[in-house]
Amino acid sequence: MTKNLVLVISLLVTAIFYHQQSLAADRVRFAYPAKSLNYLPITMGRDKGIFQAEGIDLQMVLVASTIQVTALTTGDIDFSGAQSQVMAGAARGLPVKVIGFLTIKPSFWLMARPEIKAVAELKSKIVGITAIGSSTDTLARYVLAKNGLAPDREVALIGTGTTSNILTAMKAGTIDAGVLSPPFNAMATQMGYRTLAYFGDYVEQSLSGLGTSDKLIRERSDLVRRMLTATIKSLRFIQQRPTESIQFISKEWSVDSASASELYKSMLPAFSKDGGMDEKGIRDALKRETERMALKEETPLSKVMDLRLLREVQKDFK
Repeated sequence: MTKNLVLVISLLVTAIFYHQQSLAADRVRFAYPAKSLNYLPITMGRDKGIFQAEGIDLQMVLVASTIQVTALTTGDIDFSGAQSQVMAGAARGLPVKVIGFLTIKPSFWLMARPEIKAVAELKSKIVGITAIGSSTDTLARYVLAKNGLAPDREVALIGTGTTSNILTAMKAGTIDAGVLSPPFNAMATQMGYRTLAYFGDYVEQSLSGLGTSDKLIRERSDLVRRMLTATIKSLRFIQQRPTESIQFISKEWSVDSASASELYKSMLPAFSKDGGMDEKGIRDALKRETERMALKEETPLSKVMDLRLLREVQKDFK
Protein backbone atom coordinates (compact mmCIF):
# COMPACT_ATOMS: atom_id res chain seq x y z
CA MET A 1 0.00 0.00 0.00
CA THR A 2 2.80 2.36 0.96
CA LYS A 3 4.75 1.56 -2.21
CA ASN A 4 1.64 2.13 -4.30
CA LEU A 5 1.03 5.48 -2.57
CA VAL A 6 4.62 6.55 -3.19
CA LEU A 7 4.29 5.54 -6.84
CA VAL A 8 1.06 7.51 -7.24
CA ILE A 9 2.60 10.60 -5.63
CA SER A 10 5.70 10.24 -7.81
CA LEU A 11 3.58 10.02 -10.95
CA LEU A 12 1.54 13.04 -9.90
CA VAL A 13 4.66 15.10 -9.21
CA THR A 14 6.12 14.06 -12.56
CA ALA A 15 2.89 14.91 -14.37
CA ILE A 16 2.71 18.32 -12.70
CA PHE A 17 6.37 18.99 -13.53
CA TYR A 18 5.97 18.17 -17.21
CA HIS A 19 2.68 20.06 -17.35
CA GLN A 20 4.40 23.16 -15.97
CA GLN A 21 7.30 22.69 -18.34
CA SER A 22 4.97 22.45 -21.32
CA LEU A 23 3.13 25.57 -20.22
CA ALA A 24 6.37 27.49 -19.70
CA ALA A 25 7.38 26.60 -23.26
CA ASP A 26 4.82 29.01 -24.74
CA ARG A 27 6.95 32.01 -25.58
CA VAL A 28 4.60 34.80 -26.66
CA ARG A 29 5.65 38.03 -28.38
CA PHE A 30 3.42 41.02 -27.61
CA ALA A 31 4.15 44.17 -29.63
CA TYR A 32 3.33 47.60 -28.26
CA PRO A 33 3.96 50.97 -29.95
CA ALA A 34 5.11 53.05 -26.96
CA LYS A 35 5.89 52.80 -23.27
CA SER A 36 2.48 54.09 -22.31
CA LEU A 37 0.23 53.49 -19.34
CA ASN A 38 -2.33 52.24 -21.84
CA TYR A 39 -0.35 48.99 -21.65
CA LEU A 40 -0.09 48.93 -17.85
CA PRO A 41 -2.16 45.70 -17.59
CA ILE A 42 0.32 43.88 -19.82
CA THR A 43 3.45 45.41 -18.29
CA MET A 44 2.40 44.86 -14.68
CA GLY A 45 0.80 41.50 -15.41
CA ARG A 46 4.12 40.25 -16.67
CA ASP A 47 5.99 41.72 -13.69
CA LYS A 48 3.59 40.15 -11.17
CA GLY A 49 3.79 36.71 -12.79
CA ILE A 50 0.15 36.70 -13.92
CA PHE A 51 1.00 35.68 -17.49
CA GLN A 52 3.56 33.15 -16.30
CA ALA A 53 0.86 31.53 -14.14
CA GLU A 54 -1.12 30.95 -17.34
CA GLY A 55 1.85 29.25 -18.98
CA ILE A 56 2.91 32.28 -20.99
CA ASP A 57 6.50 33.49 -21.21
CA LEU A 58 5.59 37.00 -22.31
CA GLN A 59 8.10 38.93 -24.39
CA MET A 60 7.19 42.61 -24.81
CA VAL A 61 8.70 44.13 -27.95
CA LEU A 62 8.55 47.80 -28.91
CA VAL A 63 7.35 47.98 -32.53
CA ALA A 64 6.01 50.95 -34.49
CA SER A 65 2.23 50.69 -34.75
CA THR A 66 2.38 51.09 -38.54
CA ILE A 67 4.15 47.74 -39.06
CA GLN A 68 2.50 45.63 -36.37
CA VAL A 69 -0.23 44.27 -38.63
CA THR A 70 2.34 43.08 -41.16
CA ALA A 71 4.28 41.47 -38.31
CA LEU A 72 1.13 39.63 -37.22
CA THR A 73 0.49 38.25 -40.70
CA THR A 74 4.10 37.07 -41.08
CA GLY A 75 4.18 35.51 -37.63
CA ASP A 76 6.98 37.76 -36.36
CA ILE A 77 4.77 38.72 -33.41
CA ASP A 78 1.89 36.84 -31.80
CA PHE A 79 -0.22 39.67 -30.40
CA SER A 80 -0.45 43.38 -31.12
CA GLY A 81 -1.46 46.19 -28.79
CA ALA A 82 -1.98 48.62 -31.69
CA GLN A 83 -5.70 48.06 -31.82
CA SER A 84 -6.60 50.79 -34.32
CA GLN A 85 -4.03 49.47 -36.76
CA VAL A 86 -5.34 45.91 -36.41
CA MET A 87 -8.88 47.14 -36.96
CA ALA A 88 -7.82 49.10 -40.04
CA GLY A 89 -5.87 46.14 -41.43
CA ALA A 90 -8.82 43.80 -40.96
CA ALA A 91 -11.12 46.33 -42.65
CA ARG A 92 -8.79 46.22 -45.67
CA GLY A 93 -9.14 42.44 -45.76
CA LEU A 94 -5.98 41.32 -43.97
CA PRO A 95 -6.27 38.10 -41.89
CA VAL A 96 -6.15 39.75 -38.45
CA LYS A 97 -8.71 40.48 -35.73
CA VAL A 98 -9.15 42.46 -32.55
CA ILE A 99 -9.88 39.93 -29.78
CA GLY A 100 -10.07 42.04 -26.62
CA PHE A 101 -9.66 45.47 -25.06
CA LEU A 102 -7.37 47.00 -22.45
CA THR A 103 -8.94 50.45 -22.44
CA ILE A 104 -12.43 51.76 -23.14
CA LYS A 105 -11.63 55.48 -23.28
CA PRO A 106 -8.84 57.26 -25.15
CA SER A 107 -6.27 58.35 -22.57
CA PHE A 108 -4.85 61.07 -24.80
CA TRP A 109 -4.50 64.77 -24.14
CA LEU A 110 -3.94 67.44 -26.80
CA MET A 111 -1.34 69.78 -25.31
CA ALA A 112 0.30 72.92 -26.65
CA ARG A 113 2.61 75.81 -25.92
CA PRO A 114 1.16 77.96 -23.09
CA GLU A 115 0.33 80.89 -25.39
CA ILE A 116 -2.07 78.65 -27.35
CA LYS A 117 -5.26 78.66 -25.30
CA ALA A 118 -7.80 76.75 -27.42
CA VAL A 119 -7.95 74.05 -30.09
CA ALA A 120 -9.19 76.62 -32.61
CA GLU A 121 -5.90 78.50 -32.19
CA LEU A 122 -4.03 75.59 -33.78
CA LYS A 123 -4.86 76.89 -37.25
CA SER A 124 -1.67 76.99 -39.36
CA LYS A 125 0.18 75.16 -36.58
CA ILE A 126 1.99 71.80 -36.42
CA VAL A 127 0.62 69.00 -34.21
CA GLY A 128 2.70 65.97 -33.31
CA ILE A 129 1.23 62.45 -33.46
CA THR A 130 2.92 59.07 -33.27
CA ALA A 131 2.23 58.03 -36.87
CA ILE A 132 -0.18 58.61 -39.74
CA GLY A 133 -2.98 56.07 -39.36
CA SER A 134 -2.40 55.58 -35.64
CA SER A 135 -4.93 56.22 -32.87
CA THR A 136 -3.29 59.56 -32.17
CA ASP A 137 -3.79 60.51 -35.82
CA THR A 138 -7.41 59.35 -36.13
CA LEU A 139 -8.51 60.98 -32.86
CA ALA A 140 -6.56 64.18 -33.43
CA ARG A 141 -8.30 64.60 -36.77
CA TYR A 142 -11.67 64.00 -35.12
CA VAL A 143 -11.08 66.52 -32.32
CA LEU A 144 -9.68 69.14 -34.71
CA ALA A 145 -12.71 68.76 -36.99
CA LYS A 146 -15.06 69.05 -34.00
CA ASN A 147 -13.40 72.39 -33.27
CA GLY A 148 -13.86 73.68 -36.81
CA LEU A 149 -10.40 72.93 -38.20
CA ALA A 150 -9.58 70.97 -41.35
CA PRO A 151 -6.72 68.52 -40.72
CA ASP A 152 -3.93 68.66 -43.32
CA ARG A 153 -5.35 71.79 -44.95
CA GLU A 154 -5.40 74.03 -41.85
CA VAL A 155 -3.37 71.99 -39.38
CA ALA A 156 -0.27 69.93 -40.18
CA LEU A 157 -0.06 66.51 -38.53
CA ILE A 158 3.49 65.18 -38.18
CA GLY A 159 4.41 61.64 -37.10
CA THR A 160 7.27 61.40 -34.59
CA GLY A 161 7.29 57.66 -33.91
CA THR A 162 6.52 57.62 -30.18
CA THR A 163 4.71 59.70 -27.57
CA SER A 164 8.05 60.38 -25.91
CA ASN A 165 9.32 61.84 -29.18
CA ILE A 166 6.28 64.12 -29.36
CA LEU A 167 7.19 65.70 -26.03
CA THR A 168 10.83 65.99 -27.12
CA ALA A 169 9.74 67.77 -30.33
CA MET A 170 7.53 70.13 -28.30
CA LYS A 171 10.48 71.03 -26.07
CA ALA A 172 12.67 71.56 -29.14
CA GLY A 173 10.05 73.88 -30.66
CA THR A 174 9.75 71.89 -33.89
CA ILE A 175 6.03 71.36 -33.29
CA ASP A 176 3.45 73.62 -31.63
CA ALA A 177 1.31 70.98 -29.98
CA GLY A 178 1.11 67.24 -29.53
CA VAL A 179 -1.07 64.32 -28.56
CA LEU A 180 0.28 62.94 -25.28
CA SER A 181 -0.59 59.97 -23.09
CA PRO A 182 0.41 59.33 -19.46
CA PRO A 183 2.95 59.89 -18.05
CA PHE A 184 4.03 62.36 -20.76
CA ASN A 185 0.97 64.60 -20.34
CA ALA A 186 1.82 64.97 -16.63
CA MET A 187 5.43 65.80 -17.53
CA ALA A 188 4.24 68.38 -20.06
CA THR A 189 1.99 70.00 -17.45
CA GLN A 190 4.95 70.32 -15.09
CA MET A 191 6.91 71.99 -17.90
CA GLY A 192 4.18 74.60 -18.36
CA TYR A 193 2.39 73.28 -21.44
CA ARG A 194 -1.36 73.81 -21.69
CA THR A 195 -4.05 71.13 -22.02
CA LEU A 196 -6.37 71.97 -24.91
CA ALA A 197 -8.51 68.82 -24.97
CA TYR A 198 -8.95 65.45 -23.30
CA PHE A 199 -10.00 63.01 -26.01
CA GLY A 200 -12.10 61.00 -23.54
CA ASP A 201 -14.50 63.98 -23.43
CA TYR A 202 -15.10 63.57 -27.17
CA VAL A 203 -15.35 59.83 -27.75
CA GLU A 204 -15.54 56.43 -26.14
CA GLN A 205 -12.87 54.42 -27.86
CA SER A 206 -10.37 51.79 -26.88
CA LEU A 207 -6.81 52.80 -27.69
CA SER A 208 -5.12 49.63 -26.60
CA GLY A 209 -6.21 46.04 -26.76
CA LEU A 210 -5.27 42.66 -28.12
CA GLY A 211 -5.07 41.88 -31.80
CA THR A 212 -3.83 38.69 -33.39
CA SER A 213 -3.88 36.75 -36.63
CA ASP A 214 -6.75 34.60 -37.86
CA LYS A 215 -4.24 31.77 -38.03
CA LEU A 216 -3.41 31.95 -34.32
CA ILE A 217 -7.11 32.07 -33.40
CA ARG A 218 -7.74 29.04 -35.57
CA GLU A 219 -4.68 26.95 -34.70
CA ARG A 220 -3.80 28.03 -31.13
CA SER A 221 -7.16 28.84 -29.54
CA ASP A 222 -5.99 27.52 -26.15
CA LEU A 223 -3.06 29.96 -26.17
CA VAL A 224 -5.39 32.82 -27.11
CA ARG A 225 -7.72 31.86 -24.24
CA ARG A 226 -4.82 31.87 -21.76
CA MET A 227 -3.62 35.24 -23.06
CA LEU A 228 -7.11 36.66 -22.56
CA THR A 229 -7.40 35.08 -19.11
CA ALA A 230 -4.11 36.62 -17.98
CA THR A 231 -5.15 39.98 -19.41
CA ILE A 232 -8.43 40.02 -17.49
CA LYS A 233 -6.63 38.97 -14.29
CA SER A 234 -4.18 41.84 -14.82
CA LEU A 235 -7.02 44.32 -15.36
CA ARG A 236 -8.62 43.12 -12.13
CA PHE A 237 -5.30 43.38 -10.28
CA ILE A 238 -5.08 47.07 -11.22
CA GLN A 239 -8.63 47.72 -10.05
CA GLN A 240 -8.34 45.77 -6.79
CA ARG A 241 -4.74 46.54 -5.76
CA PRO A 242 -4.26 50.33 -6.01
CA THR A 243 -1.28 50.55 -3.65
CA GLU A 244 0.75 47.95 -5.54
CA SER A 245 -0.30 49.47 -8.87
CA ILE A 246 0.84 52.95 -7.80
CA GLN A 247 4.16 51.56 -6.55
CA PHE A 248 4.69 49.81 -9.87
CA ILE A 249 3.89 52.98 -11.87
CA SER A 250 6.33 54.95 -9.71
CA LYS A 251 9.11 52.42 -10.31
CA GLU A 252 8.47 51.66 -13.99
CA TRP A 253 7.92 55.26 -15.13
CA SER A 254 10.40 56.87 -12.72
CA VAL A 255 7.96 59.28 -11.09
CA ASP A 256 7.43 60.12 -7.44
CA SER A 257 4.61 58.53 -5.42
CA ALA A 258 2.32 61.57 -5.63
CA SER A 259 2.65 61.73 -9.43
CA ALA A 260 2.17 57.97 -9.70
CA SER A 261 -1.01 58.22 -7.64
CA GLU A 262 -2.39 60.94 -9.93
CA LEU A 263 -1.50 58.90 -13.01
CA TYR A 264 -3.27 55.87 -11.54
CA LYS A 265 -6.41 57.91 -10.81
CA SER A 266 -6.44 59.43 -14.29
CA MET A 267 -6.02 56.04 -15.99
CA LEU A 268 -8.34 53.89 -13.86
CA PRO A 269 -11.61 54.98 -15.58
CA ALA A 270 -10.03 54.25 -18.96
CA PHE A 271 -9.32 50.57 -18.28
CA SER A 272 -11.76 47.83 -19.23
CA LYS A 273 -12.94 45.74 -16.28
CA ASP A 274 -13.15 42.44 -18.13
CA GLY A 275 -11.43 42.85 -21.50
CA GLY A 276 -14.68 43.93 -23.15
CA MET A 277 -16.20 47.19 -24.31
CA ASP A 278 -19.61 48.68 -25.06
CA GLU A 279 -20.67 47.78 -28.60
CA LYS A 280 -21.62 51.37 -29.46
CA GLY A 281 -18.10 52.52 -28.69
CA ILE A 282 -16.72 49.77 -30.90
CA ARG A 283 -19.02 50.69 -33.79
CA ASP A 284 -18.20 54.40 -33.48
CA ALA A 285 -14.46 53.64 -33.52
CA LEU A 286 -14.87 51.43 -36.57
CA LYS A 287 -16.85 54.17 -38.33
CA ARG A 288 -14.06 56.70 -37.70
CA GLU A 289 -11.44 54.28 -38.99
CA THR A 290 -13.35 53.43 -42.18
CA GLU A 291 -14.08 57.12 -42.84
CA ARG A 292 -10.38 57.93 -42.46
CA MET A 293 -9.57 55.12 -44.91
CA ALA A 294 -12.28 56.38 -47.31
CA LEU A 295 -13.87 52.94 -47.58
CA LYS A 296 -17.07 53.13 -49.60
CA GLU A 297 -18.85 50.09 -48.16
CA GLU A 298 -19.87 49.69 -44.52
CA THR A 299 -17.57 47.30 -42.66
CA PRO A 300 -19.32 44.73 -40.43
CA LEU A 301 -17.90 44.20 -36.93
CA SER A 302 -17.34 40.52 -37.71
CA LYS A 303 -14.76 41.50 -40.33
CA VAL A 304 -12.51 43.29 -37.83
CA MET A 305 -13.25 41.57 -34.51
CA ASP A 306 -13.52 38.06 -33.16
CA LEU A 307 -14.71 38.19 -29.55
CA ARG A 308 -15.88 34.57 -29.27
CA LEU A 309 -12.96 33.42 -27.13
CA LEU A 310 -13.21 36.54 -24.96
CA ARG A 311 -16.88 35.75 -24.25
CA GLU A 312 -15.92 32.21 -23.25
CA VAL A 313 -13.16 33.40 -20.91
CA GLN A 314 -15.35 36.09 -19.34
CA LYS A 315 -17.72 33.37 -18.08
CA ASP A 316 -14.96 32.13 -15.78
CA PHE A 317 -14.95 35.49 -13.97
CA LYS A 318 -18.68 35.71 -13.25
